[in-house]
Amino acid sequence: MSHAEDLAKRYIQIWNEADPAARRAEVAALWIENGTHYVREREVHGHAALETRVATSHQTNVAERNYRFEPNGGVEQLRDLVRFNWRMVPKGGGAVAATGLIVCLLAADGRIRIDYQFID
Repeated sequence: MSHAEDLAKRYIQIWNEADPAARRAEVAALWIENGTHYVREREVHGHAALETRVATSHQTNVAERNYRFEPNGGVEQLRDLVRFNWRMVPKGGGAVAATGLIVCLLAADGRIRIDYQFID
């Protein structure tokens, strides 16, 4: 598995992670300390804010609404840019509820410096 494929898999999985300690560790492993996440008009900066962003999404979409996030197609990398698609589906099966695109700009150590999340 390439670095880009591993990063995409771990990025999508973090939104499904129920354990706060595991989420915290994975935020630090995926993003640089001052990493930035953009989605719609929202900007999130740094590990603490990223943890809150992921935890809030998990609570709303996974815990309360009973969805899960999963990969939706291939992963591509071009230099320090990685792009991949995701979808949100009911845990018990059923129609896709949402899809989107992630574009990550990587730091020299391979972690995410900036990620842009587009929701279709």
